[in-house]
Amino acid sequence: MSSRLRFLLALAVAACTPLASAQTATITSSVNVRAGPHKMFPTVTWLLTGTSVTVVGCVANWRWCDVIAGRERGWVYSRYLALPSDGGAITVLRGGPRLGLPAIEFSVGPYWDEHYRTKRWFAEKSNMQRRWDQQRPPREWREPGSAPAVPVAR
Repeated sequence: MSSRLRFLLALAVAACTPLASAQTATITSSVNVRAGPHKMFPTVTWLLTGTSVTVVGCVANWRWCDVIAGRERGWVYSRYLALPSDGGAITVLRGGPRLGLPAIEFSVGPYWDEHYRTKRWFAEKSNMQRRWDQQRPPREWREPGSAPAVPVAR
């Protein structure tokens, strides 16, 4: 099976699969929802403190999460998303993979094609893809305030 066919099959399955692993989070402080997982992306909307959102998943370093808020969809920095935990709440930035949210990939083209065709900044899609490819953050998660892992020379 060609890689293109596998990609299209994966998209079809994802489109038909309910958001079974999605969880509800609360916005901890008023925040911009972006068109991608970085502050360089355009603002889709703005959410007030206390707004409930559905978290679809987060990029592998758990710094940004794809959320649905009403009829809008976009990315929120994970410091501003809290999930219930042990009678309280924990931000996605602190909880990372322990919270059970799926790690998802982001690509400007397919994501924007599906969600932003009517937005005035949609024409910037190829430019944003180039910028994203140059600035993509590291893929690993680490507890905030902890030092990055240092490779051991042997």
